[in-house]
Amino acid sequence: MCEPNLDYDPIQATVFQALTLASSAHNALDQLSGLWADRHGANAARRLSVQIAQEKIFSARDLDALEQVLQPLMSVAEGGPRADGGPLDQMLRLGAQDLHNKIQPLFELRSALLTLGRLRRSEQIAQTLRGEDMT
Repeated sequence: MCEPNLDYDPIQATVFQALTLASSAHNALDQLSGLWADRHGANAARRLSVQIAQEKIFSARDLDALEQVLQPLMSVAEGGPRADGGPLDQMLRLGAQDLHNKIQPLFELRSALLTLGRLRRSEQIAQTLRGEDMT
């Protein structure tokens, strides 16, 4: 099946992109389910996973939920302080790289949702400016 031509509507194109990324993001959350240090984080990830599965990911609140889930993962994936380069340090770096790879679909979905938010806002501003008297 070929992708539809969405060049005429950047908002629809970005929605299509987000929907295309949703499955990978949902799978990533499933793979990460054992990593949550607390019940609050695990519950937030579960709620987000359900929202993604239902394709209900297009509000500002949904983006906030994604950010909340990504924040603790990003701090681990970015590595933190490094040791002396010995075996433990190498193991930590490999673990951080593995986590980074696993959360990449969530980053991609986040990027699409951020773009969608900017497109929506630019359309609102454009409509306001079109309605203003420029004299």
